[in-house]
Amino acid sequence: MNKKILLPTDFSKNSWNAIQYAINLYENEPCDFYILNTYAKEVYGLDSYEILDPDHLFNKSSEKRSKEGLGDIMVRLTFLNENSKHRFFVLSYSTMFLSTVKKVVEDMQFDLIVMGAKGTNLNRAKQYGKNTLDVIENVRHCPILVVPTNVTFNHPKEIVLVTNFDRDFNIAEVKHLADIAQITKASIEVVSTIDNCDLTAHQKENKMLLRQNFKNIEYRFRVLHNVKMKAALSCFVEIRHSGMISYIDKKPSLLEWLGLGSSSLGKLGFFKDVPVLALHG
Repeated sequence: MNKKILLPTDFSKNSWNAIQYAINLYENEPCDFYILNTYAKEVYGLDSYEILDPDHLFNKSSEKRSKEGLGDIMVRLTFLNENSKHRFFVLSYSTMFLSTVKKVVEDMQFDLIVMGAKGTNLNRAKQYGKNTLDVIENVRHCPILVVPTNVTFNHPKEIVLVTNFDRDFNIAEVKHLADIAQITKASIEVVSTIDNCDLTAHQKENKMLLRQNFKNIEYRFRVLHNVKMKAALSCFVEIRHSGMISYIDKKPSLLEWLGLGSSSLGKLGFFKDVPVLALHG
């Protein structure tokens, strides 16, 4: 059965880079790629749940721009990708971005979302974009691969999985990480800051579950002592030239929902030239 991969785009350079990364990552796998663009205008206050009238000038011009942009991508892919294992489809919706992603993932059962670290509305250099963080925090039943603009595709030889084993994880999503490691022939470095002797019974159980799902993969458990994970991870990845980072994203707390705390991805830091795979607990 073909893998189903969702590729959101705002027609930015970063989203095009994410599309190319996904195609190269799965070059030897049968895949159906769905390229999604949304174009509803954000409104606030009492009208925040109202969708603009379809006859409104904004929607008409935006619909045209969306379909033309998706058409341009399909033309580019026709010339750049002759892989008979790959099929491409386009989705254009006049609805809000996040709600659309949630609905299509639920309705169409995607295996993976691949998206850029930030889009046309670039924020500060060392931060992930709002849409990217929103998808990770709100789409809880699909792994999400975040691809920064500076990434040039190379098959990752090593994938770093960051965990202290305290967060339960979705086994299906961990299997997807294992699948990426298998098709790229990458090893997995499971990085934590807790020694095995200090793990609780629950943490040991989660560690054992990882072992069971990494049976056919080269993997190692590594402990980083007396350091903060954010700084240690940055050094570890840079020194070892790791090709991908993965982590288990916990469900946002109330404070994070209110914008008063940083997301799990934000706590790991910003990686400008390494893709990050968010798995959900």
